[in-house]
Amino acid sequence: MGKTKKAALILLLFFSSYSLSFGIDISLRLSGGLCYIKLDDINRSLKSWEELWKKITLSNEDWEFAGGGAGIFNVAYDFEGEIMLSLSPHLAASFGVGLIYGELGEEKIEIFVNTNSSTSSIARPTKVNAWPLTLSGYFFYPLGKNLDVFIKGGTGLIWTKYIEREGGKSLAEDTYNYWWHQEASAQGPVFLGGLGIIYRIDPSLGFFLEGGARWAKISGFQGETPEGEEGDLYFLEEHDPDLDYWHAKYGIFTEEPTGDIFRSVKKAVVDFSGYSVKIGLLIKF
Repeated sequence: MGKTKKAALILLLFFSSYSLSFGIDISLRLSGGLCYIKLDDINRSLKSWEELWKKITLSNEDWEFAGGGAGIFNVAYDFEGEIMLSLSPHLAASFGVGLIYGELGEEKIEIFVNTNSSTSSIARPTKVNAWPLTLSGYFFYPLGKNLDVFIKGGTGLIWTKYIEREGGKSLAEDTYNYWWHQEASAQGPVFLGGLGIIYRIDPSLGFFLEGGARWAKISGFQGETPEGEEGDLYFLEEHDPDLDYWHAKYGIFTEEPTGDIFRSVKKAVVDFSGYSVKIGLLIKF
């Protein structure tokens, strides 16, 4: 993110000099809230992992499935900072840097297995991160002396990361011992829009509420295989012959998986598209 911060600083200095030269206002726009993300394939893989462990416990005479399961992963935090250049009382343009952070923690994706006289917990926490870099346009329409409604639209690039782990512990232990981990990164285009209302306390300070929509289907994820080689992230079904079960999962491979144990193989797509509700602060310099 070093290059992004440098770019933001350069643009801030440029906008500042432009504002001083032409009398155009610049503002800092900060916002944060929650967003809903369409992580359909991720949720399918997590549910399939839960079913896999149920079958594993049923196949072992001394084991018993004791509860738990995979939660639904659809909600993330959404933060953004923008440098806004007011072109007129009704029009503005902005340069924004954001952070989208979502995680399904251990407590929301764990199962419990009784083995002889003890109970173990097995978890598969999953995380997604994204850093959008966007250019947006705004149109403001006054409703009163201090109240405006606005619409926005924009586009840019988004850098994303997908991370998942699996581990276990006894109920007497505090932390998990993770035996498996994978992560992959990709970037792609993002398109966004929004509608909101802003209340200006005075000419230099305002608060706003915004509802937004985002389209960002990201593909081309790359990471390291368990052997430490560079590979592509795939979403597929893998057959376990001992359980006679097709397990939907993500996996990093150096080349496309083939063979009778694989089906429905495709390059992974993580869909960051969704909706958000954010509150924010507008500070005019």
